Amino acid sequence: MEKIVSLIKTDFNTTFGLSSIAYSFKNKKNRWQIIVFGIAMLSILPTYFILVKGLGGIYDIYNEIGQKSMFLLSGFLASQVMVFLFGLIYVMSKYYFSNDLAQLVPLPIKPSYIIGSKFMTLMISEYLTSLPIILPFIFIYGIKGGEGVLYWIYSILLVITVPVIPLVLSSILIMIFMKYTNIGRRKDLIRTISAVVFILLMVYAQFKINAITQKALMEGEDFLINLVKDSNLLVKNLGLTFPPSIWASLSLSNYLNITGLVYLLIFVGAGVLSFIIMIYLSESLFFDGLIGNIEVSASKGRAGRKTSIKDITKQTKPYIALAKKEIIMLFKTPIYLLNSIGGVIMIPIILVMSTISNGDEFMEIVTIFIKTKPELITLVGIGFIVSLGMLNSVGSTTFSREGKNFWIQRTLPIKVSDQIVGRVLASIAIQILGLIAMITSLLFTIKLDMKAIILISTLGLLGSIPMTEIGMIIDITRPLLTWTNPQQAMKQNLNVLIGMGICTLYVGGIGYLIFKLINKVDINLIFIGLSMVFVVSSLLFYFILEKLIKKQFEILE
Repeated sequence: MEKIVSLIKTDFNTTFGLSSIAYSFKNKKNRWQIIVFGIAMLSILPTYFILVKGLGGIYDIYNEIGQKSMFLLSGFLASQVMVFLFGLIYVMSKYYFSNDLAQLVPLPIKPSYIIGSKFMTLMISEYLTSLPIILPFIFIYGIKGGEGVLYWIYSILLVITVPVIPLVLSSILIMIFMKYTNIGRRKDLIRTISAVVFILLMVYAQFKINAITQKALMEGEDFLINLVKDSNLLVKNLGLTFPPSIWASLSLSNYLNITGLVYLLIFVGAGVLSFIIMIYLSESLFFDGLIGNIEVSASKGRAGRKTSIKDITKQTKPYIALAKKEIIMLFKTPIYLLNSIGGVIMIPIILVMSTISNGDEFMEIVTIFIKTKPELITLVGIGFIVSLGMLNSVGSTTFSREGKNFWIQRTLPIKVSDQIVGRVLASIAIQILGLIAMITSLLFTIKLDMKAIILISTLGLLGSIPMTEIGMIIDITRPLLTWTNPQQAMKQNLNVLIGMGICTLYVGGIGYLIFKLINKVDINLIFIGLSMVFVVSSLLFYFILEKLIKKQFEILE
């Protein structure tokens, strides 16, 4: 027991950087970072409040048809699905690519102890995913319904245990996945491609099941009669895709009787049982999937091959070499690949999947809208590609990903301009993959003319440059160079969140300006004005970056 407690304390401290946070509070020079973080969070709050306000209207609709419990199901299902999907990435990083594994594996510690301690810290991380989703549903239901004290007690227990089952499922799937893909020299590539395909299939299946279930319910002859008779009808039918969400929602909606207590015990008990099963399976799965991830090969790929003088002395432009280095780093590290490239490719595909799964009637509405407002589709496409430049996190982690090797970049005889151009080119290369995925996906659903494709491609990539530069400005100002696993450099890096906040303000400001001008100015002038804004912004941020990098390379240790 002492070993597991000690592991949890150590892992918790290294994961969340408690010592470093305490130092930052004491150090007056670093206090400005808290202010910047606060501003970034405030920039996101208005959008969040609008979404929460919309949830109040959804509650009223369910309340009118006597299906309030369906409102709770929506919250629990959404939060647990998000925990599961993010958990797939977090678990792979935490369990298999942490720097501390090289020290932990040789020690006389059981695999279950290592997995148990890492699971506990992952639980804390997943609260950052689940709480913003589930809490509005619980508060709206409780306040609008005037629920009693027992409701809030049940809510606390459920909120604490919400991430357990989906995170356990993610852990078991990843351990099995890593064990049976730990083969050959290309195992990292195989794992990454398989993981992306797996997530896409899971999301598509979820959309399809929900669409079929809803259609079957609405077309049933006795649907309305059953709806009146049973206030939990929708929950019981629509929640079949993930039963734990049913147990949680029925527990709260029936908290005044024994049924609510039974469902609460089932939900908590299932979480505890699933955790025990995961710990048991880890003894036979964990090490088999880990072997090879912490090994270093002395020679790889070029063994036995003759290398000519010409190959050794071949010169490349510094910014091209730096861009290649960045792209290779992203592709060779599965966590970076899934977080940056995986997201950029999956997001447009998932959006198209959700559109297709909603049926022919929905597609007809989309087609009519495109015919009446074709220029809006082009603008939305440009905005989407620009937003991917913010979401891929390549720019806002470009220096942090160097980690302890950051000193190499400071000593290399590379101009600051090459540093900027090379890192921007790497981000643009990732954006091109997202652009191809989006246009290919759209061609399956709607007909885009060549003009729209050219405008979306050109202006989308042009607008991605200032997005990348904003992220780079933030990352060079406060790089996260001390991390224990690659996940911390990207997903647990505050620079990403700060960058998203500032980029949201940038894109939101441009979007608001276009909204005001779209009915007053010719659309071609809007496209010209948009390109000018992107060019001027790129140049302005370039000059800021040039000064910052020069300064930071001199003072950073």
